[in-house]
Amino acid sequence: MGVSIHYSGRIEAERIGPLCSELADIAQSLGFDESVPVDDDEKGLRGIILRPESEMESIPFLFDSDGRMHALGDLVAGWTPKTASLSVAVKTQFADCADHIWLIGLLRYIQRKYIPTLKVMDEGGYWESNDADELKRRIDSLGAIIKGFGSALENAFMDTVVDKNDPDALADFIERVAQDYRDKRDRE
Repeated sequence: MGVSIHYSGRIEAERIGPLCSELADIAQSLGFDESVPVDDDEKGLRGIILRPESEMESIPFLFDSDGRMHALGDLVAGWTPKTASLSVAVKTQFADCADHIWLIGLLRYIQRKYIPTLKVMDEGGYWESNDADELKRRIDSLGAIIKGFGSALENAFMDTVVDKNDPDALADFIERVAQDYRDKRDRE
């Protein structure tokens, strides 16, 4: 849960190397943690993973031999044509708005120079609107919900209400706490 940027697309195979070289240079010039180059024949993926120093998640640009973009999970767990995750999500909820805006700018640049078919879905709304105030409002609003629900979970007495022998008990408990939290917010 949290504001994320989702992106997907296909790159011409011969453009993967130049894209990764340029991304490594950009990351180094910005003082990111060392980027992770990927050339994994076993998993059938190559590309680069950028590792910002901010609270933003790692930013993967991983491609199969057909140039299709893959999520980081496909590198970790492997993939088949049926299980491939061809959309990437990078959570920016806990980073500064400036980091979110920077990533949107990078994706626009990549779309112009390398992947014209790049599709972006921005939960912060910045890709569509360029409205930094709306982005901040969405991040702050969701942040308050995350914090409030976290507090509700911490204050609930799970040990007394969860039957540890029931595999659905924890999910039922979380759903009850979530409903109580929603009801409380609606009353306020």
